[in-house]
Amino acid sequence: MEYKCLESINSLYVSKSYKGYSTRPCCLWKGDPEPHHFVDNISDLVDNSKALDEIRQGFIGDWKRPECNTCIVNESIGKPSKRLRSLRRGNDRGIVRWDLRPGHTCNLKCVMCNPWNSSKWYEDINLYKSFNKFPSTLTSEDRLSRETLDWDWIYENCIDKAEMIYIAGGEPFYMKPVQKFLERLSNHEWNCNNTKILLQTNGVSNTAKLLKTLSKFKILQFGISCDGWKSVNELIRFPTKHDVFVKNVNELIELKTPELFFNITLQAMNLVNIDKLISKIKEKWNGKYDIHNLGNPYHLRIDCLKPSVVEEVERTTQIPELKKYIESYKYNEELNKKMKNFLLELDAKRGTNSKKIIPWCFE
Repeated sequence: MEYKCLESINSLYVSKSYKGYSTRPCCLWKGDPEPHHFVDNISDLVDNSKALDEIRQGFIGDWKRPECNTCIVNESIGKPSKRLRSLRRGNDRGIVRWDLRPGHTCNLKCVMCNPWNSSKWYEDINLYKSFNKFPSTLTSEDRLSRETLDWDWIYENCIDKAEMIYIAGGEPFYMKPVQKFLERLSNHEWNCNNTKILLQTNGVSNTAKLLKTLSKFKILQFGISCDGWKSVNELIRFPTKHDVFVKNVNELIELKTPELFFNITLQAMNLVNIDKLISKIKEKWNGKYDIHNLGNPYHLRIDCLKPSVVEEVERTTQIPELKKYIESYKYNEELNKKMKNFLLELDAKRGTNSKKIIPWCFE
């Protein structure tokens, strides 16, 4: 049997809410799980998930579907995709790659983020609710449930086997369970020598303790979330400070990291700034990058920008991904107004100045 994608076969995506463990096949999957597409126990993701089995069967035929748009775009411009990397791993060794989403504990409240992906957004919860649908079921129970992955089960199944462990958040550098898990795993020589540890970080959360633990692993890689250069990134990924960001990225390089990957979320706030951002990360760190198109909130997608802004970027950009994503651009006047109101209310709440930093959003 030949699968066109093996991501859900040799890799396990682990994300938990009050509903249970999500049965998404990977982090890039754009389809929202139905209410019944959750399982109570983490082991059921491997042995007892009808929803995942149906998705896997779908990969026997034509894999190109709306839910897989990120891989479709990357492959269309000749870039490696998550799908192609999964095929290289094969399907005869079981789960060798782990994609862990242990919670939403975070020290940033990025403009495009939300309370269930960043605990810090609860500081501005009333503002968030005024612009977004907010599930009445999202209570303190949900906030706690995302912190309770079955770490013992994960740990036991990673010993002497895991080829890669990817951990995102929230902010992993800020999470005590993540630190404890990596400390335990660092006591195993095989894992220190053979397991690639890949952490997604906002670049402003380094701690001496975690850096010391990470130094025991020989294969390290960091995905650094960055959505603009200097003041643009400070505005989007609030309250990032650019000088701290640069210092921390340099500290990650000192861990003998072979290369850095910068993850960029394409949105109205940074479309005009992305060429500069990519130029800077290549110049300073020889960094590679991935660009993901923002899904929600809709009032921050590039469809909110006036056509003249998008047309100018399309004419001048040197970034192939931007041209691809712009192909599906469709201006929405209502969302344009909502975006402006949202940014101005954020400015009033946070003391920022969107009109000065990202003027293209107000044209």
